[in-house]
Parts: sequence; structure tokens; C-alpha cells
Amino acid sequence: MRKLTEEKKEILKYGICMGVVLFIVNVIYIGLQKDRGFAETIMPYFGLILFGYAAAGVLFFAFYIVKEPKEDGLWKYCLKGTAGVYTIMNFMPLFFLAGVALADRTPVRMIFLLDAVVIGGFLIWDYRRVWIMSKKLNKKSVKTRVLLVDLEEAPKTVDEFAAQIADYCGKNRRTLEFISRGKTMEILMDGDYYTVEIEQSYSRFGPMYGMKFIQRK
Repeated sequence: MRKLTEEKKEILKYGICMGVVLFIVNVIYIGLQKDRGFAETIMPYFGLILFGYAAAGVLFFAFYIVKEPKEDGLWKYCLKGTAGVYTIMNFMPLFFLAGVALADRTPVRMIFLLDAVVIGGFLIWDYRRVWIMSKKLNKKSVKTRVLLVDLEEAPKTVDEFAAQIADYCGKNRRTLEFISRGKTMEILMDGDYYTVEIEQSYSRFGPMYGMKFIQRK
């Protein structure tokens, strides 16, 4: 429950930040554009618009804590967790571009277009960050084989940790033998010697947990 609360705080923080950034960009545009009548009409609704952007951002990042369904399908592999965030993110610029095409006033078209540009820029920056990180990890793992398995939450006890390892090996039909148990597990997986440890990192989507399998010679 404590971890869930932490994730909810991260969702609120990042969702509201995204909404505020989109709102500020649009307010700057409204202040600079020539249609003063439009600006005067929309100004009384700034509070509602800010709330709408923030709510949309929070709902967007809330996909991160959706539990993975047991059955295979689109929901499991494309709309769950971080994969869900990226899937929805990929379609959001198209949604805003559709707004550009359907809007009947130039300022409204520009607002949709600016939203698409901001989110598209975020996508490009994020993909570049992941690409750079993957290159660094690949260089480090040339000599040592490392496997990282995502977890919904960090195991609280050694037994839970062992159960997570056994669950992974069972799902992937890999043989498993425990050599020693503790914060760092020593196992034989498919006859190869591995150490397994819990890895925790933070992203703009919230805390992320995983099991790191390190093959030892």
C-alpha cells in the first residue's frame, strides 16, 4: 500500500507538470496572437482549461499502475504500464492534429498544433534518452550477460523474492535451483550460475522495480 501511494504521488506530479507545460505554452500563444476577441473570450475559462490539462495528464500517467492481465492480448502487451504510456503517447499527436483539421478558428487550430508539437518533442527527447541509455547498457554487458525482468512491486521478504524468481523461470520454462537465498540470490538457471538482485530506479512515470539476473562465469 505504501508503494501504491508513492506511485500515485508520482502520477499526480508528472501528470500535473505535463498539463501545466501545455497550458503555459498555450497561454503564451494566446497573449501573442492577433485575435484579441478570442483572447478576451477564453480568459475567464483559464482555470477550467488548466484543470482539464492537468486531469488529462494525470489520467495519462495513471496507465502506469494498471495491473497486468493474465491472458495474452493487446491489453497485456500494448496498453499496460510503461508500454501503455508509450502507446497512448504515440496516438496523442494524431488526436491534436485531427483537432487542427476540425477546428473552425485559427487560434483553436494553433492550440491543438502546439499541443501536438510539445508532446511530439517530448516523444523525441524520450526516445533519444532511452536509446543513449541502451547503448551504455549494451557496452557494459558485452562481457557479462545481464537480464532485467520488470516487477510490479518490490518483494518485501526473501521468500517473496524467491517466489518471483521461481515464477519467472516457470513462465519461461527454465530450470531453477537455488544455491543461496538473501538480498542477493545465487541460483542455477538452465545449468548456468547467476546472481539475482532487486534493482530500483526512478523515471518520470514513477518508481520502477526489476530483478537483475547476472550470469557469472
